[in-house]
Amino acid sequence: MILIKMKRLIITLFLLFFLPGQYFCFAQKEITISNLKPRLDAEGRFIDLHDGRVAKFEGKFYWYGTAYGNTSGVVRSNFSQCYSSSDLMNWTQEGSLLENAPSGVYYRPHVIYSKSTKKYVLWYNWYPRLWEGKFGVAISDQPEGPFTIINADVKVFYSYMGVGDFGLFVDEDDVAYIAYNTIQGHKGSVEKLTGDYLSSTLENGGFINENCEAGAIFRRNDKYYLLTDYTCCFCSQGSGARVYISDNPMKGYQLRNNINRFPGTLSTRLLDDFRSPNIYESISRQRDSLFSPIELTLGRESTFNSLKIYQFTGNRHGICGDTLATKVHDDIFTPEFEIFSRKDNGWNKISSHTAIETSSVYNIISITFDPFSSSTLLIKVLPEYPYNSVYLNEIEIYHDERRLETARDGSLAFVINMDPAQTPPIIPAQQTFVMPLKTSEGNQFIWMGDLWGSASDNNKGHDYQYWGAPLIFDEEGDIEPMEWVDEWKTVILD
Repeated sequence: MILIKMKRLIITLFLLFFLPGQYFCFAQKEITISNLKPRLDAEGRFIDLHDGRVAKFEGKFYWYGTAYGNTSGVVRSNFSQCYSSSDLMNWTQEGSLLENAPSGVYYRPHVIYSKSTKKYVLWYNWYPRLWEGKFGVAISDQPEGPFTIINADVKVFYSYMGVGDFGLFVDEDDVAYIAYNTIQGHKGSVEKLTGDYLSSTLENGGFINENCEAGAIFRRNDKYYLLTDYTCCFCSQGSGARVYISDNPMKGYQLRNNINRFPGTLSTRLLDDFRSPNIYESISRQRDSLFSPIELTLGRESTFNSLKIYQFTGNRHGICGDTLATKVHDDIFTPEFEIFSRKDNGWNKISSHTAIETSSVYNIISITFDPFSSSTLLIKVLPEYPYNSVYLNEIEIYHDERRLETARDGSLAFVINMDPAQTPPIIPAQQTFVMPLKTSEGNQFIWMGDLWGSASDNNKGHDYQYWGAPLIFDEEGDIEPMEWVDEWKTVILD
């Protein structure tokens, strides 16, 4: 008997020390998240929750948001409510969050847990009168509420400018922060909360951006991420998601990229392996006298050392009927180009040599350089080109004499709009939150947004939400641009 017990002990110790940790996460569940189907509760009703967050407390997910019903969204009948779930798929309605809330317009409920007081703390944004933005704070003994208001006018550093959208974040040391924007100028900043999370310390890191809203803040490894973008008042086209990164939760944020905007307007002509003179892309001069750059996003990282750019030399201004004119058409000029490769979310200029071959309808511009590997190129037309438009038929990419098959490998060309606000979002949603999620692949982060105007019955309370597949981070910690995903799966852990 003793021998059997000893063998069992040895086996247990072996398992504990040598098998991966996921083998002991017995409470695993594969889930499927759909972005095409409405989220319904246990009674089969639309879940009317928007501009909030999903938090996990004591092994259960709680989804907090604003209920709009069949309204315009800017009404005093808005209220905050909560649903709960064990798997992010099956939801049970828990009820309204606030007790005896004064009359006003309510948005963005966020709940965090205070270890020091053992209370669940609700922050919310509300307007006694539009647009007198205020923050309120309420507490509860349970994550689902109801919550009792303890301060309906919490002062923050920039309260005098009015306050609007916000996000809450609790760091690994249990210090909490609020990322919010002002009403005046929609300027964003991050501020430290008191130890009980019921008010602000008024320690603020200064303005990070302006004309922005719907900020979400989180930490991954030793970096802090703030995601936000231009204002989007229930806009159906969606807003972007600029990524700011810092080593400090309140200040030092640097803009890295925008993961929810295309680089520009998609060109279906430049990399399609089809060349015909009158099928071309117009590259236009902008107000600052510079031409719109062209960004090439290759289907995969490749090695190359030359480009061929086909310029259409037709469609030039001409005159007819002037017998004294010495020229009928404008002169043909060949544009000069600069080539850049992406480096740390910036651009590195490539030293190159250019040769030009003229033909009946094209200038064939060959640009050669030392070979390098990349998945992204930027091509700029130099401003010395005398006309306001350059007509390009095709761009071919070569490694030695072998041409890359860009039409087959999913490569894309974008003509960059110099005004980022006019560049279409990838996901037509307004950001609400970035949800940390423990999965079998480790800690992951889920971007969430409201698909305003998506309800087929045009009922705002029925508008869908987009919950993206886990964000992808590169070796430097930068976030890759998102892609629309109809449906995705993962395995969640308790």
